[in-house]
Amino acid sequence: MINHIRQSNPSGRLRRLVFLLVLTLSQSASAGTGTKKTGKHLFILSGQSNMTGTVKGAFAARVEKRFGKENVVVVIRQKSGRGIRFWVADYRQPTGRGLTDKKMSSNGQEYKPLIETALAASKDNSFETVSFIWMQGESDANNRLSEVYEESFIKLVDQLKKDLGRDDLQFVIARINDYARSRPDNDHWHRVRETQVTLGKTPGNAWIDTDDLNGGDANKPDGDIHFPTEGAVVLGQRFADKVIELITKK
Repeated sequence: MINHIRQSNPSGRLRRLVFLLVLTLSQSASAGTGTKKTGKHLFILSGQSNMTGTVKGAFAARVEKRFGKENVVVVIRQKSGRGIRFWVADYRQPTGRGLTDKKMSSNGQEYKPLIETALAASKDNSFETVSFIWMQGESDANNRLSEVYEESFIKLVDQLKKDLGRDDLQFVIARINDYARSRPDNDHWHRVRETQVTLGKTPGNAWIDTDDLNGGDANKPDGDIHFPTEGAVVLGQRFADKVIELITKK
C-alpha cells in the first residue's frame, strides 16, 4: 500500500497570514481615528447676519455636486446681531469692558439650538467628516470685544468637538469684510480680522477672504457691512471650495 502524503504549501499560508495582518492593521487604524470611510459629510453652518439662507443654498449646491447629494448633510443656525459670546456659555469678557450681568446671562444661548440641530442631523448617520463653517465677528468688532475673540472661538470649537464626539472636526472661518477700513476708530475691526486669519491658519483648518463681496461704488467705496445677494452666493461657493480642499487632503 502506498501512503499518499499531502504536501504543505508554505507560500500559500504566508500569503494568508500577510492578508490577515494587513486586515487587522487596517481595522485598528480605522478604530483609532474614530472615523469611517462612509463617503458622507456633515457641514454645520453658523454665524450672524451674513450667514444667510442664500449662503447655505450656494454652499450646498457646490458640495452636493462634488460629493453627491446623498452623501451631504448641510445644517445652518444663524442669528443676526449676535456676538460670539452668544455661542459660548463660559465667555470671558475683556478686562474693564463692563458688560452687565443681564447681558452676560445671554452667553451661550445660541449654542443649544446649534448643537441640537447638528445632533439631529447626525442621528442614524455615520459621517466620514464633520466641518464647521463660520461667518461672524462684526458684532465683536463693533462692540470693542476683539481681545477675547480668539479664545472664545477656540472654546466654541472645543465644545462642538466634545458634544459631537469628533476630535477631527475641521473648520473654515470667513474673515469679516473691510468696510470699516476708513473709520478712524477701527482697531477692534482690524484685530478681529487678524485673529480670524490666525485661527484659519491652524493645521487642518482654513480661512477665506470676503473683502470683494460687500459691494461698493463711487459713493460708498468701502462697501457695506452686509453682503448683497451676489456676494452671498460667492461666499457660499467660496466656503464650499475651501472645505472641499480640506476634505480631499485627508
